[in-house]
Amino acid sequence: MPALVIGAGFLGSQIVRSLLDEGNPVRVLTRRAATGLAEDLTRGADFVIGDAGVTATIDDGLEDIGHVVFAMSSLMPGEAEQEPQLDLSLILQPLLELLDQLGRGPRRGLTFLSSGGTVYGRAKSFPTPEDAPTAPLSAYGITRLTAERFVLRYGALHAAPVRILRVANAYGPGQTGARGQGIIGTTLEHCLSGEPVTVFGDGSISRDFVHVEDVGRATAQLVNLETGPQIVNIGSGTDVSLAQVHTLTQETTGRTLAIDRRPARDFDVPRVQLDIRVLQSLIDFRPRALRDGIVSTWRDLLSRQKGEAGRTADLPNVS
Repeated sequence: MPALVIGAGFLGSQIVRSLLDEGNPVRVLTRRAATGLAEDLTRGADFVIGDAGVTATIDDGLEDIGHVVFAMSSLMPGEAEQEPQLDLSLILQPLLELLDQLGRGPRRGLTFLSSGGTVYGRAKSFPTPEDAPTAPLSAYGITRLTAERFVLRYGALHAAPVRILRVANAYGPGQTGARGQGIIGTTLEHCLSGEPVTVFGDGSISRDFVHVEDVGRATAQLVNLETGPQIVNIGSGTDVSLAQVHTLTQETTGRTLAIDRRPARDFDVPRVQLDIRVLQSLIDFRPRALRDGIVSTWRDLLSRQKGEAGRTADLPNVS
């Protein structure tokens, strides 16, 4: 099935590679051409460079496409809390433009990448299943839940196959600490630089960390599976505290992590652990161990820092 992936960031570029690995012809709609690691991941895909909120750009991207994956990145959760209107516009404006164009054309499937870490809010059951109440505390989560509702509306009005993927805290090679993108990526970069990492609270909050390659493979396989539920969690099925992450990263890197501790933030939920049994009933999904994932992320960071992508011979031993 020819697929259009909107967004070639950390998650989007990995989804493109996974779709190509599954044998899907892929087109990528992105604001700028892929560079560095993303270019390696998306080699073999066609590109449409432009704004996903512009009708003509969407039209170009949709030509001969059977399925669309909306994987646009926007603000980080902390940034969204400061600028909720901007976060809304960055996600909803291009999504609504896409839905309008999809509604006018032939029947096409749509996969939307949402946030399993924020839409449930203070969950009462762990691991948290897809039918749990959604009560997001953060502006980031509210935006994603609103987007989910529009996607479901499109599916209902046009009898189109839609799927919402509620992704946990994704991490892995290619993730950077820029703008605080991801706890693990940020922590590893601070282990490398020696600069203190900012931690809100006492480190007891826990998150479900899922490797980006696991997310990519799961998304690609679900794109090619039109049957099944509309909402699916993608996570590891376990949760790990920030304090445990800091211990694992220091053990992996052999470096001491300095911490700048700040007061806890009201919009940070204390625990995230997604129930992945629905996903595992649909595909063969076996998430990798966190320690192994941190090792791969650290090796990638060192490789990029040295300018020797793909070489591991001269890298330090990691446990």
